[in-house]
Amino acid sequence: MKKFKPVIYNKNTMSKEFKVDLTYLNDIAGGNAEFVIDMIDIFLEQTPGYFEELGGAIQQQNWKLTGDVAHKIKPTLAFVGAEDLRVKMAGIEANARGQVNLETIPGDFEAINQTCMQIYEGLKEARIELASKL
Repeated sequence: MKKFKPVIYNKNTMSKEFKVDLTYLNDIAGGNAEFVIDMIDIFLEQTPGYFEELGGAIQQQNWKLTGDVAHKIKPTLAFVGAEDLRVKMAGIEANARGQVNLETIPGDFEAINQTCMQIYEGLKEARIELASKL
């Protein structure tokens, strides 16, 4: 098992900088780069589909499904150091489940979705770098 140093990638998102931070993922992986690569692969394979499903649920104003899908996405955001996005996704979940502040959900979703596009690119770069060190 090869250990690696946590990697942080900076990506610009609108007016502020976002960092893909693999520290948490490294911690739960015990420094196992292969495990981290596997987790990145799973995130890159599953998360875009979850966002598509969430976007559809919001568009259809299906608040139960919106809450359920937001709940699924929430922990994956923590894996890549996106705590602010995780908190915002928790807000979407809570608002959808409670059927309150529904008018804020589409904008919050769009902001998170746009930042995730940046995260996907950062994770692809991190994956390449990690794989090159195996």
